[in-house]
Amino acid sequence: MSTAEISVIIPAFNAESTITAAIHSVLQQTTLPLEIIVVDDGSTDQTATVVKQLSESSLHVPVRLIRQPNSRTAAARNRGIEQSSGQWVAFLDADDYWETDKLTRQVETLQRHPEVTLLAGRYLNQFPGQPAELPVWRDLGIFDRVLDPKETDAFQIGTVMWTGTVLVKRTSLGTHRFVSGLEPAEDRDLWIRLAASQCVFIDSHPLATAVLEPGSISRSSIAVDCQNMLQVIDRNADLTSFASRRRWRSYVQYRWAANDPSPAVGIQLLMRSFLQWPLPFHAMPSVKRLGRIKRLIVLATKSHRKLAKPTDGSVCLKSSHQEPSLQHRRAAG
Repeated sequence: MSTAEISVIIPAFNAESTITAAIHSVLQQTTLPLEIIVVDDGSTDQTATVVKQLSESSLHVPVRLIRQPNSRTAAARNRGIEQSSGQWVAFLDADDYWETDKLTRQVETLQRHPEVTLLAGRYLNQFPGQPAELPVWRDLGIFDRVLDPKETDAFQIGTVMWTGTVLVKRTSLGTHRFVSGLEPAEDRDLWIRLAASQCVFIDSHPLATAVLEPGSISRSSIAVDCQNMLQVIDRNADLTSFASRRRWRSYVQYRWAANDPSPAVGIQLLMRSFLQWPLPFHAMPSVKRLGRIKRLIVLATKSHRKLAKPTDGSVCLKSSHQEPSLQHRRAAG
């Protein structure tokens, strides 16, 4: 493939402080794309102004700005897909950035493996102001080789693909699009569906950095993320067995429990996780050995300390404060 066949789509919402770094990371690629399309999803800050300034100064790659009323990430990416002209489509969020050799590595992969139509890679996580770190994953045997996943394997592959590293062939994308309302799990839903019918390649080399900015277009609360991931499991039931769906639902509930700020909610979620799947998790990329049991002990300890917290110099055997129910927290989102 030539270097002029890749369209890069960047959805942006109130990203005036981060969009410059994102676009520069594309403009500094050792293999330049055909175009950069920024979809301003109803920003109320100076995002559009910053993008226009970058467009005027870009000499080799056109930077196009599309503005639309706030419709969230899925709609913004879909708009970018429809407006793009490259034979390949890549994605980057406005608060993340690529490694300089991201596109070069993927173009070289396609030269070696022309049958591949869906590519991704490992990535770094970075909290603002802190060094980037490579997440620890189990070796699942999925890196640096051509994959032709079917059914449950496709579901597994789709969930580990991070959108900021994805490159997909337009003809393979076809009419598939991101589903609005599933944010921030809408990308996993799409990659699962595509992986079930494509040859996939996942690079073991980090291709991009996910900057964990709170409140960005692609970040959301753990409750919303996990609720929508449970919907993704149900939407793709044809790719998984009954047992596999229970295992995945259990895993999502465990992940939810591990990140929810309320110990009471976390304990309820862990109980549900054990009821769904009491056996160990196998073939999950980021589950630690005995992780659920260890997390249950931590949450039980926190809950006990909260109940036993002294009040007016005495020891409370039971707190009068009631934690909000799980259903209420879900509704609050």
